[in-house]
Amino acid sequence: MVFVSSLLPQLETSFPPSPCVVGEMRTYKVLPGDGLYAIARSHGLAYPAVARANRIDDPNVVWAGRQLVLPTRFILPAHCKEGMVVNIPEYRLFLFRSGIALAAYPVAVGLPTWRTPIGSFSVTSRVPNPAWYMPPELAEREKVQREVVEPGPDNPLGDFWIGTSIRHAGIHSTNCPMSVGRALSHGCVRLYPEHIEALFGAVRVGDVGEFIYEPVKVAVDGDGVFVEIHPDLYRLIPDLTREAEELLRAVGAWERVDVALLLQAVAEARGIPVDVGAAQSAPTLNNRR
Repeated sequence: MVFVSSLLPQLETSFPPSPCVVGEMRTYKVLPGDGLYAIARSHGLAYPAVARANRIDDPNVVWAGRQLVLPTRFILPAHCKEGMVVNIPEYRLFLFRSGIALAAYPVAVGLPTWRTPIGSFSVTSRVPNPAWYMPPELAEREKVQREVVEPGPDNPLGDFWIGTSIRHAGIHSTNCPMSVGRALSHGCVRLYPEHIEALFGAVRVGDVGEFIYEPVKVAVDGDGVFVEIHPDLYRLIPDLTREAEELLRAVGAWERVDVALLLQAVAEARGIPVDVGAAQSAPTLNNRR
């Protein structure tokens, strides 16, 4: 069975220019025998993202009859306009063309001890059915003999490789799809096999892209003031609440914020847009300075 995101079927859906809230939050009623991984993948999502959105501590336990929120609504990155954009703490890859987001896919990223690098890149290669050559640094660090894995089911790169100008930070498929949505790679970005095939056909050598680090995203949508908070995977942001305040001030929305709602959104870090707007002005967070 082929799993394709009903939100973004084969790059046919486009979104307005960033920053904005896009998509619609959906729900799913758990059936007997369902598992969180299968539910998530059938909707084009990663199971850790579904677990966070629903405050599920143990993703191996999900009860029949429970109504799950599916994180199919999100805020686009604020400053990215072209090419592939990977927001590392969000575990999501966006594809932009001329300021329009054409697609969004869940991804696996680098371990906290072997991080996906932050920075701009260009696409340097597109290789179907690649062989995997263990990086010398990996062999040395793991104290193992360097190996080569030919194309096939045992190849960790899967069926497609998109090379970038950043060393050891390629974008590829995987023979371990349960790693999607987690920090388990040695710097590369992994996609579900069904997603990388669509992405591979949409990018070309020379395309630009960026690995970004935005655990906090904000957007104003109509009367709503939204924040989307993700865990600070690499511990690069000293204070997520202060980060949110600064971003909200930058878009001129701080005076419309209910601080209690903002603090709750930061504490929960569910990875979905949360409306923290209020009719009255928000006090400053002087007690947090």
